[in-house]
Amino acid sequence: MKIYPKTFENVFSEDTVLKINLSKISIKGMETGDYVILFKKILKEFSNDLFDFYVKATWLKKNFYYNNKQADTKGMKGGLLDAFFSRFLRRIVGSDTQFFTRDFLYPKVNSYFEDFFPDLDEGNPFENPDFYKFPYKNITIEFLAVVYQMDDRLELLKIADEQKMTYAKFLDFILNQIYSINEEIGRIKYIFIISKKCQSYVKDTDKKLLSVKKVKKIKR
Repeated sequence: MKIYPKTFENVFSEDTVLKINLSKISIKGMETGDYVILFKKILKEFSNDLFDFYVKATWLKKNFYYNNKQADTKGMKGGLLDAFFSRFLRRIVGSDTQFFTRDFLYPKVNSYFEDFFPDLDEGNPFENPDFYKFPYKNITIEFLAVVYQMDDRLELLKIADEQKMTYAKFLDFILNQIYSINEEIGRIKYIFIISKKCQSYVKDTDKKLLSVKKVKKIKR
């Protein structure tokens, strides 16, 4: 994988229009540094717990068979088998999974499970939870969704984890990568999507998307 030199502007880690004055921030009842530590702690714990939940829910569905056919955990496109699975959950288990399987994050994270756990079917996350832990120490689960369509996503996440990037730094790092790639190959392969309904992420144009988010190149 090629890491490109910094040639495009920072959009997320530096202020351009609305500038924040950190000296004006105060936290009721504690120092700002302690507040930051607490926030980091609960977000990391939530990330790990949510990943654990996703893994276990996926494993459970992969072990559901109807008439000797295995339930689908990749496409999440429905179909007859999925309808039987949903009816089983609602009528026998007494709950449903659509509240998370149809959200933005789950299918993106689910797309990594074959990379992280190629033998997911053979193991058991309930009996061996340590093996199925979130594989990064310094980043959290939302980083995965940003680059889930990119060719070098695992390498990019590894760099972010090793360098302890903040989410803002990671987004700018990815912006520089995708626009450098587009410039090098002479076409728009990657588009950076900013949506009001979900987090930012990179779209592979080979999968057919039309809108483009422009980022200015740094003047040298």
